[in-house]
Amino acid sequence: MPRPPLVLGTWGQITRSRRGKLWVAKARFRDFDGVTRLVERTGSTGRQAEDTLVEHLRDRTRLHGGEITAESHVRVLADRWYDTLLERKVASGTLEAYRRSLRTHIEPALGALRIREVTVPVVDRHLGALIAKSPSAAKTARVILKGMFSLAVRHGAAGTNPVTEARTVAVTRGEVQTIAPADVVVLRQRLRAWDTGTDKGGRVRTAELGDLVDMLMATAVRTGELLAIRWVDVDLGADIPTVTITGTVVQVRGEGLQRQKHPKTASSWRRLPLPPFAVAMLMQRRADAYTEWVFPSSTGTLRSPNNMRRQWRDFRDHHGYDDWITPKSFRKTVGKLIRDGVDLDTAAALLGHSNTRVTEQHYTGRIHDAPDVREHLEQLGH
Repeated sequence: MPRPPLVLGTWGQITRSRRGKLWVAKARFRDFDGVTRLVERTGSTGRQAEDTLVEHLRDRTRLHGGEITAESHVRVLADRWYDTLLERKVASGTLEAYRRSLRTHIEPALGALRIREVTVPVVDRHLGALIAKSPSAAKTARVILKGMFSLAVRHGAAGTNPVTEARTVAVTRGEVQTIAPADVVVLRQRLRAWDTGTDKGGRVRTAELGDLVDMLMATAVRTGELLAIRWVDVDLGADIPTVTITGTVVQVRGEGLQRQKHPKTASSWRRLPLPPFAVAMLMQRRADAYTEWVFPSSTGTLRSPNNMRRQWRDFRDHHGYDDWITPKSFRKTVGKLIRDGVDLDTAAALLGHSNTRVTEQHYTGRIHDAPDVREHLEQLGH
């Protein structure tokens, strides 16, 4: 009985052999015209030749838009699913987070399996192992796997989505910790002294953490949003001075640090009234400004959130503050202050949190005026 033909876009057993000083890896590949061809690649070692061949065959499959079948490997499904994200122009930060999860948590464990081999128990065991290490990583992996196998179902490669029936992932939220207003006063004094001091090498510090923290307390913006603020986003001459949040800083693979031209969510587009202490700080900064960024790096370029967090840890550890006090703690502190001093809806609007009404009406890209809570925020500026 003749051997059944290979599935379109797949290859058979790979063999290796020596050819002079090089190694050659070969495999029969059934191309998308139905013809099975012998494909080979070379390398300085047998493993290198085989890896090069596999990479070529995978690229060949993707280039020709081969169908996803039950015999396709999960790593091929992962690549195809990731391509759909690129086509949908998903935010750079989200793409990077998904790419890390695919390379770190999904492909090493499941990539060599065939789609038909991924069952509910297989997914359940994988998620269970991830939960034991990191519930948040497991939650992201489940989202990705669900999207991948939804694509497989649409292509007819799977009858049902095995992730749907697998375990859910619950991430337990710890108690929200905030900084007392009285402690904020002391912290700001220490920051001013720190900024005018020198580091271990005797160099004057350039982190300007005091100004950064003042802006965080005045606006409750996210760290990426803070560092993406340009002078064109600030209006200090208006009757009520404001800053408009229209972007965030992201790390893009292969391109480095970039200003993403939209903030994290649809409701994050917001115009924030600035309390007097923040206006005074910004007026001084504008007088000395030499770049488009309000809070640039020491060389005048876009500032990295990771560098800012590292500089904050240096200050925090030097003064013995608890590890939970991070730049995000100021956002939480402001949120609690406004929730207790005004109401929950006002706090949510200030923070740029979404709600059902806004989500349903798709206010993507629209800027709304955040509530004027300068009087309450000024308590943090004394």
